[in-house]
Amino acid sequence: MKTSSLILLLCISLVQVLGCSRTDGQAEVAVEVVAVPIGLTECKACGMVVREQPAPRMQVVHRDGSHFHFCSVGDSVHYLADQSAHGKAVGVFVEVLRASEDPQIIDVDEHEWVEVEQAFYVTDVPRRGVMGSPVLVYRSKSEADDAAKRYEGTVKTWSEVKTVILHPEPNQSAAH
Repeated sequence: MKTSSLILLLCISLVQVLGCSRTDGQAEVAVEVVAVPIGLTECKACGMVVREQPAPRMQVVHRDGSHFHFCSVGDSVHYLADQSAHGKAVGVFVEVLRASEDPQIIDVDEHEWVEVEQAFYVTDVPRRGVMGSPVLVYRSKSEADDAAKRYEGTVKTWSEVKTVILHPEPNQSAAH
């Protein structure tokens, strides 16, 4: 009798833990939140081959383990603004430009990936060969400040970049 009561109590506890752990109907999956190489992927937003576009490119990791790459900062911002069938994004990464890199030279080599909140963004700069409004991305604030001065741009945080892309001023072109 005691054994069957103990088993019943354990089963009820297990059902409560499993049943109450998710409210959106999606199973929780253990996901390693790391940036992965671009490979032959197409941009999840526009379908272009990501590796053929110049850095900075982006990637999103969802809680179901899906990785999606984007050919531009603008494409990823628009993608992240919408709900995804793959669940919440648990990681968002961006390639950073090297401080010595000339953004007017189209470089499609893969660059270092960092989490979006750790990067510094330079907007309002002219740049050919990119999708949407040009955004330069750097690992450090001093690199971004130098680039902003050199290219007459404006340094922004990730939050500010999202706002600029999603709600452009009337005289700015909207990101792709």
